[in-house]
Amino acid sequence: MRITQACVRGVYATALQCLDGDQTPAEACHLHRALDSAIHRRYPEADRREKRALRHLAFDGLPDWASAATRADLAEQLTQAARLGLDLADMVGRQYAPVAAGIWFHGAYSARRVRACEAWPSRPSYDGRPWLRLWTDDEEAVNPTVLAAEYAA
Repeated sequence: MRITQACVRGVYATALQCLDGDQTPAEACHLHRALDSAIHRRYPEADRREKRALRHLAFDGLPDWASAATRADLAEQLTQAARLGLDLADMVGRQYAPVAAGIWFHGAYSARRVRACEAWPSRPSYDGRPWLRLWTDDEEAVNPTVLAAEYAA
C-alpha cells in the first residue's frame, strides 16, 4: 500500500464519523481512538507497519490538535483537514463525471447524484467514505451539469 495525502484525508473524513462532536473536553485518547478506528475501517487489509505509518502521518497532519479544548473543536480541525483541496463552488457548472472523479481522487469523500426517486443511503460508501451530494440539471442524463454540491455529513 502506498500512503499518500489522499489516504490521510480519507482517514480524517472517516474519523469524523467515529468522533462525537460534543462539548466534552478533548483528550489525546479521543483522537487516537477515532484515527485508529478510521484506519481499520478504511484499510483492513493493510499490515501493522502500514497502519502505523498512516497513523503517524495523520497525526503529523494535525499539528494543532493539542490546542482543541473540546471534542467539537477537534472535529472541526478534522473537518478542515479532510476538506482541504475540495472547492464546492468550483464544481458547479462542470460536467458530473470529471467532478465525481476529482472527488474520488481527493480521497476523503464519495460523490453521489441526488435523484428525486432514490432514497439517500444511511451508511457510508466504499471504504467508509462519507458522501458528497451533487445536484444535477438532468436526472436521466449520463453526464449532466452539476448545479450544486453539499457535504452530506
